[in-house]
Amino acid sequence: MPPAAGPNFKPRHPWDAWFFPLSLAIYWVGLVMGFGGDMMHRAKLGQLSFPLIVHVHAAVYVAWMVLLTTQVALIRKGRADLHRKLGVASLGFVPVMLVVGPMAAFTTQTARFGTPASDPAFLAIQLGGLVSFAILIVAALLCRKQAALHKRLILLSTLTIVDAGFARWVGPIWGPVLGPALGSPFWTNYLILYGCTAALMLSIGVYDLVTRRRLLPGYVLGLALAISGHVIIVTAYMNPAWGAFCKGLIGGLAGH
Repeated sequence: MPPAAGPNFKPRHPWDAWFFPLSLAIYWVGLVMGFGGDMMHRAKLGQLSFPLIVHVHAAVYVAWMVLLTTQVALIRKGRADLHRKLGVASLGFVPVMLVVGPMAAFTTQTARFGTPASDPAFLAIQLGGLVSFAILIVAALLCRKQAALHKRLILLSTLTIVDAGFARWVGPIWGPVLGPALGSPFWTNYLILYGCTAALMLSIGVYDLVTRRRLLPGYVLGLALAISGHVIIVTAYMNPAWGAFCKGLIGGLAGH
């Protein structure tokens, strides 16, 4: 379990009433901008016939965001009692997400195998984020009696599953520009995939330094885990051995 808040870390600050709802609003913007335009374009072309598991995946993950939004609204309205009850009732969401996510990943990879859209190595991104999410959300649930840490771990865990929206929207804008400037294809891929969400993760710490002049040790550990996950995922994605392994795996599932 992550360390508890230090004795000098103030669990509440007047600005919290705006910081957490605003953070969640930004996550929603990332999702809508990243997927909304693409879905509208596909709808015009009549290309929304995804496998059923993909629709289930989308519904479950959007439901998680709706649930989180409801939880933040309850706290803002001073209904911590309902917040706790809903939190307990929603525990079943987590295992469902951890099952539906991989199922959708393997289904889409198998369907695309052998087409120009095929990219088996992308499994590193699709599955790696779920590992980080699982660790962080379990830590958040274990620390739910430590409100300050619980909130920050919830934000970190959520950022590990909304990164796709930002990667579709912001990533292609700055990744190809800043990545080469840093002199490495690794950074191009990192900035495209995770640059925006990494910045949002760091913004939590910046906020705490501004309002409390210190960081929660548990937040620092969670941040380190999430960023380390990013680095491992991008490294694996770019590794030819990983690509060959995934190609063989997906090819076998696709019957090729």
